Order: sequence, then structure tokens, then C-alpha cells
Amino acid sequence: MQIAAWLSDWNYWHWMILGTALLLLELFGTAGLLLWTGIAAWLTAMCVFVLIPSVYTQWNLFAVFSIITTWCWFRFTKGKKKTTEGASLNQRTQRCIGAQTTLLEDVRLGKSRVRLDDTFWVVLSTEPLKAGDSVKIIAVDGTHLIVKSLQPPASQK
Repeated sequence: MQIAAWLSDWNYWHWMILGTALLLLELFGTAGLLLWTGIAAWLTAMCVFVLIPSVYTQWNLFAVFSIITTWCWFRFTKGKKKTTEGASLNQRTQRCIGAQTTLLEDVRLGKSRVRLDDTFWVVLSTEPLKAGDSVKIIAVDGTHLIVKSLQPPASQK
């Protein structure tokens, strides 16, 4: 019964302390959840200071403010366009798409090799290409790069 009595006798200082504690706990990295509940506790403290509502109204205000602030945060961040810059951070093959290079070997059975930066890659091609031909990487299949020729077809030469 001690806890019930303690929870039923809250004033604005209790809400300020709870809000501050939640914000301090947010420093440990809870992805924003405690940030918005901490702000909700501070909003509740302001309402309690001005209006002096009953304890049940205080807890309801805290619940409503928590839902509203969290919803606003999700709504605000949902509209932000995510950058694709970091999307291929640990996917070296994805970063190769669009690169242009030359074949090191003739295409045999649909495979050849190229060198990009400091790495040799196996490439796949449906075209019969020769060593030294310029190619562009257009897609990725696992660890293989798919290329197409940058040379005009022989019929157009």
C-alpha cells in the first residue's frame, strides 16, 4: 500500500523528476522512446502546476502526452527522405554499379574478370566480349558483377 499512497500524492515536482530521469536514461540510447515520454512528463508537470488536477487525471495526461509526442515524432521522421548514401556501406558490389572498366580476359561461358580499384571481380555477360573491351557494370548477382559492352555493335561500326 505504500506505493499506491506514494503514486496517489504526486505534484509537479514528481513529474519534473520523472521527466528528467527519463531524459537522462535516453542518453543510454533507447532510440527516442524515453525522450518523448520524458517530454510528456514535463508537459504533465506544467499542467499539474497550472491546473492542479486529480492524480488519475495526471496519469491520463501523461499517457495522452506520451502518445501524442511519440506519434508526432514518428510522423515527422516518416516524411524525411532517407539518404541512400549509407545504404551500400558494407555492400561493395552495390557500389560498383555504374562503374566503367575494361575486361581483363575474353568472355568464356559468360564469365570474365575486371579490376576495380584494388579488387579483381568476376563478371557475367551475355555478349561475346574480348579482353580490353570497355564495359559498364549494370547489376549485381551475388558476388558477380553483370556488365554490358560500351562498344557499339559490329554491325554499326
